[in-house]
Amino acid sequence: MGSLGALLSTLIMTDVGVTVSRYKRYGLYWAIAAFLFLTAYIFALVAGTLYLAKVYTPLIAATAMAAAFLVLGLIVLIALAVMRARDRRIAAERRRQSQLQSGLLAATALSLVRQQPLMAAGVAVALGAFLGLTRKKTDSDD
Repeated sequence: MGSLGALLSTLIMTDVGVTVSRYKRYGLYWAIAAFLFLTAYIFALVAGTLYLAKVYTPLIAATAMAAAFLVLGLIVLIALAVMRARDRRIAAERRRQSQLQSGLLAATALSLVRQQPLMAAGVAVALGAFLGLTRKKTDSDD
């Protein structure tokens, strides 16, 4: 069984190494693409501002572009705040459900101990044996 485990761990490590190098390569290409898109975006902003400067004064054109992006930034921040509040509500509901389940489990266990103490002892021994058999062996166990 030990050689099979060594073989499987070697295969897993090989796959992980290949996957990591692939993601590094993809990350590099994504970074290059993001830089090129950002450059194109900046040139589009400059072109839009130059066009507005022909129609209006340069000061009004620059102020209009700044105001437009300020409003867009505020909209994004508001959307982020709404999503964070929703995530907090979902996490609180999950926490409440978990506490309710834990309380129900404790009440059930207490009821079982009071009504059928012999069965409760048997369940505790079986659970302890199961946990003892399924835990990982360490060097100090040998």
